[in-house]
Amino acid sequence: MIRFASKFDVPACTEMMRRYASESPIDALRDSKVQNDDYVKALIESLIIGRGFVLLDDQMRGMLAAIITPNFWCPQIAEIKEVAWWVHPEYRQGTIGGRLFFEFVKHSEELIREKRADIVCASLMHTSSVQSLPGFKKIETTFVKE
Repeated sequence: MIRFASKFDVPACTEMMRRYASESPIDALRDSKVQNDDYVKALIESLIIGRGFVLLDDQMRGMLAAIITPNFWCPQIAEIKEVAWWVHPEYRQGTIGGRLFFEFVKHSEELIREKRADIVCASLMHTSSVQSLPGFKKIETTFVKE
């Protein structure tokens, strides 16, 4: 079952975010010396209380975190942005990632109906076997130079 994270889940979410960062394709982000658990904990707490939301697999095998922010160019447009979509490696061949994404879309659509957001943005890592996201259109590709 997929559910919303609560304040009691913050330690587990913080650990999943640490593991998420450790698999980043960007060298600087994998460096544990630059990772800040207090910052991540505060960010997760802010998402849980309304700045966005965090979804969890009920057995803590994965999570998806999203934030609601103003659009950079048009601040009156609120965007829901998926910021972290993590499934523990040993469960990546299963359905957890898809179920997390389905609930992300479902809740995002509710927020749009409630006028708390206008658009939904999601991304895929370069290592993902998924080539597209149902109901989404591809608008950009990100490149990084280190």
